Amino acid sequence: MKNLSLKNLKLEANDMLQRNQLKSVFGGDGGTVECRCKNKHTGAAWFDSVSSCNVCTSSWCDNHVPPGSTWTSLICTGPLGGGGYGY
Repeated sequence: MKNLSLKNLKLEANDMLQRNQLKSVFGGDGGTVECRCKNKHTGAAWFDSVSSCNVCTSSWCDNHVPPGSTWTSLICTGPLGGGGYGY
């Protein structure tokens, strides 16, 4: 991964976040939930954004994996701190 340099931004003291402000920074768009179906043997993965982890079930994988392909595990990932699950 490439290192980023902030020197060229010429930030002033009032432009920087304080420690207590950093606690509320989560990254991403804050609401993305993704269902990922994967074949553990071949490494193939099929995934998409979903409305919630409740949507990410075995039937979701059955309907989103191309015909003739098999999936062996699924995982739902939510926003940071939002949990998720997999099997």
